[in-house]
Amino acid sequence: MAEKLQTANLFELSGNGIQVTYSKTSLSGEPLFSYRDAYVSKQFQGRDIVLEDSRIGQLVTVILEQVPDLKTVSFTLILPVVSLLPSSRGTKIEVPGMSTTAHTPIAGPGLGPSMTYRQAMLSGTAQFVLS
Repeated sequence: MAEKLQTANLFELSGNGIQVTYSKTSLSGEPLFSYRDAYVSKQFQGRDIVLEDSRIGQLVTVILEQVPDLKTVSFTLILPVVSLLPSSRGTKIEVPGMSTTAHTPIAGPGLGPSMTYRQAMLSGTAQFVLS
């Protein structure tokens, strides 16, 4: 009997000095997200992780830094659906990650763009694990 395909639920990715681990579920039933670079090391769970389905994949966003009346820095991972055999140890993937800085000065919008972006290509594995 053929194995039924499963959708990856654990992603371990790195690139451009960034390391990310994203689990769609955990023992508590909530998603988990870990982000680390040279300056920031943060863990997120549940409602701290914003999930949006889009035509280009699932957007997984976390807030890395908020400075009132100055800026908000977020990180978004763009994930495709990855189908795997349950007995698989995973598959290699390469996906974009985007750091977005929303400039929020106290005086209101200033001259220039209200947001700036920095892209990083991340590679690693997508796996299906039982939680």
